[in-house]
Amino acid sequence: MASALSGRETENAPSGRVAVIGIGIRAPGGVTDTASYWDAIVRARDLTGDLPADRREAFGAEWDDVVTRGGYLDNPFDFDARFFGMSPREARTVDPQHRLLLEVVWEAFEDAGTPPGAGAEETGVFVGITGQDYRHWLSGEPNSYWTVGNGHSFSAGRIAHTLGLGGPAVAMDTACSSSLVAIHTACRALTAGDCDLAVAAGVNLVLSPRTTREVGRTGALSPDGVSRPFDAAANGFVRGEACGAVVLKRLDDALRDRDRVHAVIDGSAINQDGRSATFTAPNGDSQARLIGSLLARIGLTGADIGYHEAHGTGTQLGDPVEMRAVTTALRTGGGVLHVGSVKANLGHTESAAGVMGLVKAVLCLENRLIPPQAGFETLNPRIDLTGTGVVVPGRALPWGPEAGARASVCSYGMSGTNAYAVLSAAPAPGPVPARDTGPVPGFTISARTPAALGELAGRYGEHLAGLAEDGYPAFAHTATHGRTRHARTVWVGADSAAAACEAAEAFAHGLDHPAVRPLAEDEPAPWPAPAGARVVASLPSYPWQHVRHVVERDGGQA
Repeated sequence: MASALSGRETENAPSGRVAVIGIGIRAPGGVTDTASYWDAIVRARDLTGDLPADRREAFGAEWDDVVTRGGYLDNPFDFDARFFGMSPREARTVDPQHRLLLEVVWEAFEDAGTPPGAGAEETGVFVGITGQDYRHWLSGEPNSYWTVGNGHSFSAGRIAHTLGLGGPAVAMDTACSSSLVAIHTACRALTAGDCDLAVAAGVNLVLSPRTTREVGRTGALSPDGVSRPFDAAANGFVRGEACGAVVLKRLDDALRDRDRVHAVIDGSAINQDGRSATFTAPNGDSQARLIGSLLARIGLTGADIGYHEAHGTGTQLGDPVEMRAVTTALRTGGGVLHVGSVKANLGHTESAAGVMGLVKAVLCLENRLIPPQAGFETLNPRIDLTGTGVVVPGRALPWGPEAGARASVCSYGMSGTNAYAVLSAAPAPGPVPARDTGPVPGFTISARTPAALGELAGRYGEHLAGLAEDGYPAFAHTATHGRTRHARTVWVGADSAAAACEAAEAFAHGLDHPAVRPLAEDEPAPWPAPAGARVVASLPSYPWQHVRHVVERDGGQA
């Protein structure tokens, strides 16, 4: 990876465009990767449900007078503390949001085929985070972990410290727009040369009734517990949980290094509502001005946007204001503009909403498909789309030439801070030079513990069973050179996907196989990285060895 200095001294100034090269994600309904996220979106699934029993039991009757239906993650207190060098006592006190960020950020680096240790000194961390519900679990006499385990600043600082990342590390809270503001800030840092690689993330967990009660008093929550963006029956949102992380790199550098690019951020911008009707009321003029100013700056018009991921909270006030801003700023040309909001699937994930919307837009671009808007039946009568070309899709549609080729994403904070980003599809990858091709001798499997090593081997074997032979070189390259080398490593000597599958599955089941042998910690893999090669494939993520870490509400386990 080039240093920040060399990045600034290139002969041609960088384009300002930023590549999304890695994605990590957790969402309700058992969503743990982009494949399961996209499946839920395309099937218009409602991933919300009842409040988990462990959280209700912890606060009892305090939940009784609030809307508790929402989008909840499975087992948010589970964490692989040993992997990240954290004692059980510390892990119990650290905000589960910070712990979740560690795992999802790691998964984003894995998806990028870039070990966090590669170029660590030039890697920045940007986190959007709002809630501190876990403080309501802590009671009794504070211990030394309380402050550094729960303050917002430590969410980014802990990632940087744990992974050894030496670039900027910033946590930001602009309410619902926090994570898209974090992505915007990361893009600016890359363009300015403050870092050469960045991870931007957002997280939200609903762990206490107090915050839900406070939000409910604003009148924003749906009394019947359903989020219906743009619909005539919209009456508010339900709260949602999620964590998303994207690994970002200047597009010029990503193309030079032959990274796999999911999509390109052509530009991003932020502004403020200023003096609106009330402090928390949206300002449609500010929203339209934000969209129009960014498009003008990057040389585009509304006709270039074919899909817009709206903030779309499903409130009677917010949706009409936002749609007026969309029609004002984006309907400057002909064609069709599809508008959607993932909040109908997840609930409002608040400080994670921006990154979850951006990842949805990335997947729309990758799949060239407009997904249906979940829960949409009849357009809100206060929204007038007559003659605008704006469509809220009721079913999945091919992304055809009648719509602009780009996607955009909005995220608006109750604080008044607005964020907007425009994305385009990834450029076609260049050919791998002939000197970088050749026979594949095998690949490594590496993990921190024997149990994790066996589980990862099983995941690899299952993946290889469905892999075409022409995909094996990319698989082997990514497994060997795109993943972090851990204390437990084996070499699988196999020159085909079929042979590799047989060997990996045998090892996963505890059987000896002639193609599998352990590597000492300081022993290099038998396959050095081919000069200049950079072929990244999607591989199963690290198998976390989860243990539940949570304080008792009386402080007994702190």
